[in-house]
Amino acid sequence: MLQQLGNTRTDKQLTRSDLLRVSYASCLNFFHTNAMFAPYPFGIYFLAYYDFVKKNDNGNYQYQQVWLTTGRGRATTKLFDGMNSGVKSLTMTPAQVEARDPDLICNNIGEERLLIKCWYGVVNEGKYFKKSQLGLFILEPALGGNGNFSYSLVITPKPGLFPVKDI
Repeated sequence: MLQQLGNTRTDKQLTRSDLLRVSYASCLNFFHTNAMFAPYPFGIYFLAYYDFVKKNDNGNYQYQQVWLTTGRGRATTKLFDGMNSGVKSLTMTPAQVEARDPDLICNNIGEERLLIKCWYGVVNEGKYFKKSQLGLFILEPALGGNGNFSYSLVITPKPGLFPVKDI
């Protein structure tokens, strides 16, 4: 969805609002309800990071991270009711980029990569989480922390989509 969203627009660059909409469409409308939002009837919340890098030269990378969550506890800008998000941009060395994820290392100057990492965390130390509510009767998911019940993907985005506009 990220790659195709701007196809009909003259300005192809994505916005933070675009990332929120794509994330909601792809996984936040769990069972077509607001179950991922407060008061968290499933006992879990959603968190995603979009880490973009572009190799400027052999010594530095342009880096931007956009995060969004249905959880609480961070200074946020609310674009959707119940959803929080933020953006940070900086310059990184190749070693710093490799520490984020080795697959983000680019071979050529001007090359871009995007790490998409999504996971579910438990609310109130799992006090309200019941795996059967998610249709899990045999599997015991390891929820919470950084990356449990998670998935990461690194792609090469279409040129012009990133860095994300902070709107």
